[in-house]
Amino acid sequence: MAVEKDPKNRWLFSREELVNSPSRADGVDADKELSYRQQAANMIHDMGQRLQVNQLCINSAIVYMHRFYMMHSFKAVHRQNIATASLFLAAKVEEQPRKLEYVAKISYSTLNRDVPALNDTTSEPYTKLVEEITYHELLLLQTLGFEVAVEHPHPHVVKCMNLVKSKLPWQVLNGSITFPSCWVQRVEICPRLHTLWPTTASC
Repeated sequence: MAVEKDPKNRWLFSREELVNSPSRADGVDADKELSYRQQAANMIHDMGQRLQVNQLCINSAIVYMHRFYMMHSFKAVHRQNIATASLFLAAKVEEQPRKLEYVAKISYSTLNRDVPALNDTTSEPYTKLVEEITYHELLLLQTLGFEVAVEHPHPHVVKCMNLVKSKLPWQVLNGSITFPSCWVQRVEICPRLHTLWPTTASC
């Protein structure tokens, strides 16, 4: 019988859980799953810039996406749908809401760069896209258990680096968000202090 997780640790995963994700169980190999996650994260980042939301909003959306795919397979739910829904939801949570019509148009143009913009809001493609976004937003919320507050590691990492007088480029911090976990590998904080061997990783 499966052991239920403590709600406080719902988004903490062991190495075993990370390598046995729903996608892996569904026949998606590790490299392909990582590629899918990075593609979804890049789409969120691209859309976020076009929608002119801040980096916090973009990062929250990427976290939602990673958490979603710890519960669902990439084969079952297309990454593009969840990327769009994640950013639409994150914009509301981070108090930077964007109209559904605007999000739909940006999503379409991001995925279809070589075709005319989706300006006709009465067209079938537009109506279908709006329905997909609202459906996947609800599916995302249900998967997250309506737990949408995200504590980002950036401030803590920067504080730690300042304490040991080390420099960690912001590109590394923002780039790491494309991965499903935060620093799973061995992390040396300082040779004179101690070395951490994390057994869990957070999404």
